[in-house]
Amino acid sequence: MPNLFGTEWKLESRKSIFTSGFSPNTETRKYDELENGYTLAVRGTEGGKPYQWKYTAFYDGKPHKVEGRDDVDSITIFKDGSNETGGWFTKDGVTVAGYRRAVEASALVVTAGGRRPDGTAYFDTIRYNA
Repeated sequence: MPNLFGTEWKLESRKSIFTSGFSPNTETRKYDELENGYTLAVRGTEGGKPYQWKYTAFYDGKPHKVEGRDDVDSITIFKDGSNETGGWFTKDGVTVAGYRRAVEASALVVTAGGRRPDGTAYFDTIRYNA
């Protein structure tokens, strides 16, 4: 099983399901481990336009700033198990999405669910390979 940290994870778009309305053409993620937390840096393209966002978060039950996204401004994380984490994203103090991240056999799987700006629900399952 690959290590979550220090690996550049690449989107497997054909094995991913996007219902949120956001559907990247390419995306990479890199997680770096910190004592009691981690940093995440994301880069990609959607519709030919580049994007990037990042955050540093700790398993302390507190919200931490997300930089580079308009739809969320903070994240709170918790550890589910040795290969899993979860949490929620907020915007202006309101929870807008939850997520679960797990390293499985040879993939990183991120599931996220929440509400679009129009109030309708979404649920994405996004797969990455090392």
